[in-house]
Amino acid sequence: MSSSAVPPPTETEALLVDIGLLAEIAAGDRAAFRQLYARYRAPLFSFALRFLGDRGAAEEVLQDAFVKIWRHASAFDPRKSRPFTWAVTILRRTCIDHQRKHRRAPLTTPLSDDDPDAALSTAESARPAAEARENAVRVSRALAGMPAPQRDVLELALFTGLTHAEIAQRLAQPVGSVKTWIRRGLFALRAALNDLMP
Repeated sequence: MSSSAVPPPTETEALLVDIGLLAEIAAGDRAAFRQLYARYRAPLFSFALRFLGDRGAAEEVLQDAFVKIWRHASAFDPRKSRPFTWAVTILRRTCIDHQRKHRRAPLTTPLSDDDPDAALSTAESARPAAEARENAVRVSRALAGMPAPQRDVLELALFTGLTHAEIAQRLAQPVGSVKTWIRRGLFALRAALNDLMP
C-alpha cells in the first residue's frame, strides 16, 4: 500500500486541532497563533473582501479581527461554538463595525515590528490583487455548490448585518435550522477552501 497519499483530516480531527490552537493562544503561545493565522487567513480574507467589496478595507478588517482573536482567545468556549465559526463571527462583527465607522476604507497601515501583535505582519497586504480576486471567486464557487437553503442562509449570515433571528424571519425558517445551516455551511466552506490553507 502506498503511503504517499495522505487522507485529508476528518471534521473531528480538524476541530480538535483548532480547539487546541486556541487554547495555546489563550496561554500566550505566538507559534500557535501563527499556525491558526495560516489556517484561517485565506478564507477569512475572502469573506472580508466579499463583505466589504474593497481590498484595503478587507486587509484592515482582517488584521483587526486577528488582533481580537489573539486578545480574546481565552473567551472561546468549545461548548458554545466551533473555532472557525467563532473566528468568522469576530470577523463579521469587525466588518460591520468598519462599515459603521467608514464610508470609504482607508489603506491599511503596516504593523510595526515592536507591535505585540506583529505576528500578523503585513504579508497579506503585499499580495497582488489578482490573488484576492481568485480567493473571492473560490468562495463564490464553494457557496454555489451548496444546497440552496444552506447557501442563502450562509450568505445572509456572512455578508449582511442580519442576526440569526432576522435571517430566520426573512427566509421563513426556524432559528434552530438557520443556526444549523450556518454551522454546516461554514465547515463545508472551509473544507472547500482547504487548498488555500497550509
